[in-house]
Amino acid sequence: MCPVVGFFWSLHVLRANTGSVVESAESLKTLDNLPRTELRRLLMVELQRGSNVSQRSLARRLGVAVGTVNRILNELAAAGYVDVFDRGVRPFAYRLTGEGERYQRQLSLEQYSTALHSLRRHEERIRAVLHGVKDRGMRRVVFYGAGEVMDATCRVAREVGLEVIGAVDDDPTKQKVQRSGIVIGSPQAINHLKPDAVLITTFRHAEEIQLKIDPGLRETVQVLEL
Repeated sequence: MCPVVGFFWSLHVLRANTGSVVESAESLKTLDNLPRTELRRLLMVELQRGSNVSQRSLARRLGVAVGTVNRILNELAAAGYVDVFDRGVRPFAYRLTGEGERYQRQLSLEQYSTALHSLRRHEERIRAVLHGVKDRGMRRVVFYGAGEVMDATCRVAREVGLEVIGAVDDDPTKQKVQRSGIVIGSPQAINHLKPDAVLITTFRHAEEIQLKIDPGLRETVQVLEL
């Protein structure tokens, strides 16, 4: 799994396991990049939601091919984790066996542990960058990029002692919306906010944002990446 996907997946898993977000395979956009064991776990979650569901529907929810669902179901059935308890209905009625429920809990605990480790590594990286910003005498910062990375960075920035005076994003649908206690503005707001530094709070679009920054702004404001 690539670092960017890993970061967002770590956040999703932690939220799902702490109850702040109801886990749903339908809400994910990167399932084709997930390890096979995690696809197994998500498939088992979906079976618990409703037993009479077609393999095609499961594939659509998981964002994978029907053949993949079929193979995983066969593997789970062969291992004694899934049982077809009513072959007289279509689609087949699947259910987890007692051993399957124990296996799912084991996978969930393993995934939670992995996600927590990954999130801590990213947080350490963010913290190191923010300490560097503070050590260089910069206190007032604006975040460029309103998403999960910004949420994590905002919390750490406040712990470090930086003043987050604003956040901007190119996406109009994110503007004028409050996130992490900050109302997201357009990039044009940076000049009015007069920050000491602009911190790009996205991994995926950092290079694209660097190209958009006004050269004149760089003369008075530091533009940094995580």
